[in-house]
Amino acid sequence: MRVIATLKDIATRADVSVATVSRVLSGDTTLSVGADTRQRIFAAAEALNYTKHQRHQGVHRGTVAEMLWYTEAQEDGDLYYRSIRWGVESQLAQLGYQLLRVFPGDALPHGRALVGMVAVGKYSDDQLTTFRALGLPLVVVDQDVLTREIACVVPDFAGPITALAQRLVAVGHTRIGMLAGQEYTTDHVALHDPRPQLFTSNVVAAGGTEPLVAVGEFTTESGYATMRQLVQTTPRAQLPSAFFVANDTMAIGAIKALQEAGLRVPQDVTIVGFDDLAIGRYLTPALSTVHVATQELGQVGVQQLHALITGQVRTPTRTTLASTLVERQS
Repeated sequence: MRVIATLKDIATRADVSVATVSRVLSGDTTLSVGADTRQRIFAAAEALNYTKHQRHQGVHRGTVAEMLWYTEAQEDGDLYYRSIRWGVESQLAQLGYQLLRVFPGDALPHGRALVGMVAVGKYSDDQLTTFRALGLPLVVVDQDVLTREIACVVPDFAGPITALAQRLVAVGHTRIGMLAGQEYTTDHVALHDPRPQLFTSNVVAAGGTEPLVAVGEFTTESGYATMRQLVQTTPRAQLPSAFFVANDTMAIGAIKALQEAGLRVPQDVTIVGFDDLAIGRYLTPALSTVHVATQELGQVGVQQLHALITGQVRTPTRTTLASTLVERQS
């Protein structure tokens, strides 16, 4: 017999109150609770196979397909997209929609009675064309696709990256670097990340020299290997004294490589990540980073989709959510 998890079970596992669990899983954006607490609640609910929050009693608006470009295994290694997914799913439940998850490799939901689609992640032009051909209201979360006349929700890059570049130059860093990441769509199309160019131009505009940019993948292992290679091949006097790392997952690996090489963080090398994953707060030193409102990205995406489904909005729009530089110990 399958044991049905309760809110109390989740609260016990996440070490929070039942009321907090209920409000987080129902998508209550007015609740003042930290990202790490939300992440623990989501992880506990997932581990316990909790599904009740996906059904909204008394309201049945139809089924929405949630397209995901990360597998569940990939989400375990990078909680950024898991957090967005939970935002999508909690908001769908709150609005009374049923959920159909479509992971990479799953067949597209042709012939199903769907009322809309939300795509989480990044997609090629061919994939976006295929999505549009389904003829459903569509919103993409975490990719700017407005030029394709598709509604989208994205985090702000310009504000926090400008602030970071100015801050690093202002405190005296004359050698600055960046660990960037290369991503590909699931049909193997290389994606363009605007952040290296944005960071470089802002460092130069702030009076610094052009940063050293090294490219890896968005994984802990790649962050470690890329930084290790830099340390081994760059004379110590020329090694940047500060690095902007394209996500927290890479930054964790980069810090390990620096520490193994006998370099102290931040005394010898400053590290600033991107995403503000909960684990970064518990590193030694605690990771400075750019906070991205991941759960809210998913929630706002569903709100946009609901407006398209109900006819409140007929023209695709792009919504940009603020991101903020968070200075900690690294």
